[in-house]
Amino acid sequence: MASDTDDTRVEKVPTVRDQVPLRVYIISTVILLERAAFFGCLTTFQNYLQNAHDDPLLPGLLGLGQSAAVGIIYAFSFLNYVTPLFGGIVGDTWIGRYRAIQLGLACDTLGIAILATTAFTQHYHQVGGLPGYIIAICLIAFGAGGAKPNLMAFMVDQCPEEDAREITLKDGKRVLTDRGLTIQFIYSMNYWMINLGSLAGIVTTVIERVRGFGYAYLVPLSFMAVALALFQLGTSRYVLPEPPQNILPVVFRLMTRRLVRHSSSQAKQLEPSQRQPTSTVPDNDARLSLEVKATIRSCLIFIPFIPLYFSFDLMSNNLIAQAGTMQTHGLPNDMMFNVNAISVMALLPLIQGVVYPFLAKHAVAFPPVYRVVLGLFFAAGAIAYTTGVQALIYSSSPCGKFARSCKEQTDLSIWLQTPTYVLLALAEILAIVSGSELAYTRAPASMKSIVQAIFILFGAGGAVLGVASSPAAKDPNMVVVYGVISGVMVLTTVVFGIIVWVGAGREKKVLLESGVEAVELAVVRGGYLTNNPDDIEAEQGRAEMQIVAEEKENGELKGGTGDKESK
Repeated sequence: MASDTDDTRVEKVPTVRDQVPLRVYIISTVILLERAAFFGCLTTFQNYLQNAHDDPLLPGLLGLGQSAAVGIIYAFSFLNYVTPLFGGIVGDTWIGRYRAIQLGLACDTLGIAILATTAFTQHYHQVGGLPGYIIAICLIAFGAGGAKPNLMAFMVDQCPEEDAREITLKDGKRVLTDRGLTIQFIYSMNYWMINLGSLAGIVTTVIERVRGFGYAYLVPLSFMAVALALFQLGTSRYVLPEPPQNILPVVFRLMTRRLVRHSSSQAKQLEPSQRQPTSTVPDNDARLSLEVKATIRSCLIFIPFIPLYFSFDLMSNNLIAQAGTMQTHGLPNDMMFNVNAISVMALLPLIQGVVYPFLAKHAVAFPPVYRVVLGLFFAAGAIAYTTGVQALIYSSSPCGKFARSCKEQTDLSIWLQTPTYVLLALAEILAIVSGSELAYTRAPASMKSIVQAIFILFGAGGAVLGVASSPAAKDPNMVVVYGVISGVMVLTTVVFGIIVWVGAGREKKVLLESGVEAVELAVVRGGYLTNNPDDIEAEQGRAEMQIVAEEKENGELKGGTGDKESK
């Protein structure tokens, strides 16, 4: 019989992450190269679109102006947020994640090749620049949409779910492996790799300034070629999930039945003898129906990411334009974008390796939803600070609120932007990594790529906000633009924080009253409420292993079968 002492004993046994196999690092390297190619292109787009080739201050290529450039980049961001949904559906329900990744990487490579080619033709012959750019970004967006959600899910697939194992550390201490900690490490490590890849923007912006955009885009093209080759070379090592079952017809059938059920007012008026007998839903359909409902409910937690992604997108457009009005000290104005990536690379190991273990050691609960709230807070602070910097630019510019069109830059240093990028880096580490973790752990096995894609899809809402605000994103409006965005972020942080606080108390009360021990463990240890049967069974098994391990350590098991059963 379980007792209070059993519960205390369970908590005493420490847990650690399991070993991460080589195939996970191979896939993470592919993601690094794909993101390096993506960001290597993205960091140059503002100058490429906004400025003319003969601009004496900041040379570009197409000369479309700031508002048009910002609108196009937000449209590109929108595509990058929407296409992963189609990629996730294709990977989960049709050709499988492995094939979807192959096609996505190939499409991405073709798009960057067209971008590089038309950049050369525009530079030397003044033809093909804008049409080639539009075709290229569409191919890049659809390629990234096919690869990105499937790569994220496929990477974690390489660590199949197993029962907790008892292992002995070098100091002789016995601990239990925890798959939740392993997944957290994988996502944190992968996000570090993504930001390492984003530093490719340093290379492309320098080449853009010295040799031109065509030569700059050859660098991302080489990254994609290596990514394709590496992914193919690792094929023999991969754990390939079972062939996907196309669940969409079943989902549509369930939706149709629900609609028919809700529109059965005419049937109620019929005589009992005229009514059709009610058919029961098959067990598989019933289970899938529950999974779909649980998935939809769990995805509601991603709503605050809409304004959060809007804030992040500022780094690739308006903040670059803002830097162009400041003293750059000989650096390209789009170089500051990389301060964010460097900050993530410096802070992520510190948070993952020091802060989180410290909190766990002192039994301070810091589940993913709490991390999201704190991430929103840092993002709000970043944009509020940016509003202040923009006000300083207007007050110090010889041309007042028309600083961008002024022939003289302000005396303010470009390094004043550093706190913005650092605070946004903290927001990414806390919110985006936790959001990806929630997207995987909350999803049923048959819909993991789709839920990853849905998480990314919420960023499309941020891109829509960006497109809507782009006509106002120019002098003399920038203080108001940044001020409104920071206000929205503050409101989002407060509202979501209250929801999480109230929801956490309600969930804890319900669980304690119902006595669902396995789910309670999931909430306490993972920071999320799961109704996935596999997760519940895994938590039960891990709890039992903890009890057995502690009993062994205390010498309580005497070897008798009766004793084991009584425990």
